[in-house]
Amino acid sequence: MRLDWKNIVASILVVSLFVLVLVPPLTRAGVEGPLYSVVKKDGNFEVRDYQGYIMAQVKVSSDYDRALYSGFMKLFDYISGQNTNRSRIKMTTPVTEEQVSTSEKIPMTAPVTTERSSNAYVVSFIMPSKYNMETLPEPKDKSITFRRVPAHRAAVVKFSGRMNEEMAGKKIEELKQWMNKNNMEPKSNFVMAQFDPPWIPGFMRHNEVMVEI
Repeated sequence: MRLDWKNIVASILVVSLFVLVLVPPLTRAGVEGPLYSVVKKDGNFEVRDYQGYIMAQVKVSSDYDRALYSGFMKLFDYISGQNTNRSRIKMTTPVTEEQVSTSEKIPMTAPVTTERSSNAYVVSFIMPSKYNMETLPEPKDKSITFRRVPAHRAAVVKFSGRMNEEMAGKKIEELKQWMNKNNMEPKSNFVMAQFDPPWIPGFMRHNEVMVEI
């Protein structure tokens, strides 16, 4: 069987980057994340009030895993000094990925319309709270943009395991069902959040799916 060395090397690089910058050894202690308060708790489900924050993000048209890898590398290069100030920006958690659709509307016989959609993913890093939109270094990679996320309320489901597209879809459905039971409506895309490096065993990993309500 022929080995795909390109994918093997890429996987090793991602593991190494997570180990070096995403968390201190054996713990996430001391790594900044978005601030929130818990409004409601029901097993693995929560309703949270988040304070505002800024996200650096990049859109990638690819499948789930390739989009995460490509987006992670672009954003990691940015915080590692690939910016106009050559500044290093401290890593935060979680790394998030959300699926979006780019649609082209095609008019049909009125009043019917249809859309041709292609899927893409937006991968994001939350910027440290010491920065604002004016003080963030400008990325050299122009595909990286910034978005100010205002204070908001979100529904969240927490779970362990190794995140992949199938698991994300399953947890999104679980969160939707819980929200329906509690008369909640989504106001944003569902976001997949990962908090741990790949070397952490699946049963010890912390993942979340969240959506603004």
